[in-house]
Formats: sequence, C-alpha cells, structure tokens
Amino acid sequence: MEPSTLDKMKMGALMGGTVGLCVGFVFGGITILRFGGGRKGALSTLSQYMLGSAASFGFFMSIGSVIRSEGAKKAINWQQSHRLPVIINQPQEAKHLD
Repeated sequence: MEPSTLDKMKMGALMGGTVGLCVGFVFGGITILRFGGGRKGALSTLSQYMLGSAASFGFFMSIGSVIRSEGAKKAINWQQSHRLPVIINQPQEAKHLD
C-alpha cells in the first residue's frame, strides 16, 4: 500500500532536516574557523547554523516530496520503463591509420 501524503511529507522533512544538519555543520564549522566563535561562543554559532539550515532544508524538501508524488494515480510498470537501447555492446569498426 502506498504511503499517505502526510507520511511523504514527514519523510521529506526528515531527509531534508538530516541534510540540513550536515550542511549546517560544514558551513558553521568553516565560519567558526575563519572568523571565530563570536560573542556567544563557538557552540552557539554552530548550533544556529545547523538548526537554521535543517529547518529550511526540511521545509522545502517536505513540500517538494509532496508535489513530486502528487500526480501518481495509476500503477507504473517499471519493467517497461527500464528498456533502454543497448549501445555499449555494439560492434565498432577498427580504424587503421596507414
């Protein structure tokens, strides 16, 4: 059974929040290394970066996951959609430089 729209929104928010935490850690760490911790300290600065980016990534990812999955009303036949032309195994003519 397919997950509900609310479940898809939660999953998108969780994925976006996780990515946002990682990105916030990287950018916050770089900022602390370049400019110092500031008046509030390094830990407070890092947590602000991490929470801010987690919130924004999670928000936009939750909306995007709902929009992306909104139009799927019929079953998709995945076996037919994976048929791609095989171009790797085609014979190639040998070119001789004489």
